[in-house]
Amino acid sequence: MASRSLFSSVATRDKFEDAASKMLSVLPDPDKIFIENNYNYDIYRDLLIDPHLMATIQQRKMQVMQMDYNIDYNGEEKIKEDVENIFKKLPVGEIISDIMDAVFFGFAVQEIQWDKDGNRIVPNNLLGKPQEWFIFDKKNELRLRKFQHGYYMFEEGEKLPPFKFVLTQHKPTFTNPYGEKILSRCYWPVQLKKGGIEFWQLMMERYGMPYLIGRYPNTFTAAQKAEFLEHLQDMVKDNITIFEENLGIEIKESPKYEVGQLYENLVKFHNREISKAVLTVTLTTEIERTGSYKAAEIHKEMLEFLGISDKKLVESSLNKLIDYYCELNYGSIERPRIILSKKQSVVEESADRDKKLVDMGVKFTKDYFMKRYNLTDGDFIIQ
Repeated sequence: MASRSLFSSVATRDKFEDAASKMLSVLPDPDKIFIENNYNYDIYRDLLIDPHLMATIQQRKMQVMQMDYNIDYNGEEKIKEDVENIFKKLPVGEIISDIMDAVFFGFAVQEIQWDKDGNRIVPNNLLGKPQEWFIFDKKNELRLRKFQHGYYMFEEGEKLPPFKFVLTQHKPTFTNPYGEKILSRCYWPVQLKKGGIEFWQLMMERYGMPYLIGRYPNTFTAAQKAEFLEHLQDMVKDNITIFEENLGIEIKESPKYEVGQLYENLVKFHNREISKAVLTVTLTTEIERTGSYKAAEIHKEMLEFLGISDKKLVESSLNKLIDYYCELNYGSIERPRIILSKKQSVVEESADRDKKLVDMGVKFTKDYFMKRYNLTDGDFIIQ
């Protein structure tokens, strides 16, 4: 006979929470950097000003944003066409970019804007909303956060209405539904690099420019020395001046300080750390002298594998939108699925398949070629 515990949870939060945690009705984000900065998402958004970090983020996003998509469905053709038309009208690139923010901020929330189209309810957009507007309760369910007197509250919040929000989470766990933030791994590399660049700039301003050495007779009075120094300052500013014949001027070049190389190496080191955090590789953003063609190819392949993982994340969120659409309009039916794939592979796979079908006697319409290969009416003729 099966034990009663077989059908219930044994390891629960109530058994392990301390008194302070039991008083909360929500789960605080466990990110330590986040906690130290008063749960302020701006500490991560401010990192995006770093050019190298932004380049790596864009590179990772583009792995998915450049993909083509098609709707896979074996049911009623009318439903498939409706879904295809919906995605043709949606700003799919912007939506995918917002979904991909989950990889960097841990989770992303998009609110669906619905419209009436005859007898149907159709989405006209998915708008990304700030992460700080939401919080997770102790059932790991997303809720709208309370905001009072200029502060976000650690209370249960407002329950979200059905069919209205799409939640995307990057590697969530039972203890951390807020997901894994890649920007958390980039926080210290960006901050330390910023400090290094500031000191590097100060060193360049102080020692990078040539400086003047003036020589004067030992009979000069204090007033003459001051006048001579003023002439040198004017010369630095205006690049021209005149002196008495017995005065000496020497232009001294700055020596090559090895400490400058230390700052440059520091910046390169942190850039590599950022690349590894975002892309898991470095050669895709910076080819060092020691890099080889083979190493670059390996890194390119690893980045493509990363794109496959991100593709699944995006597909899951877009398919949630399709689920909502079908539930609102058709009830419990088999749902179409959106599939992302590299544009080149779609064309190659389609061409190989279509050639085989033509050899078997199948004849395709012009509309099919226009839709399948993204062609216009004037691009080709069928003989």
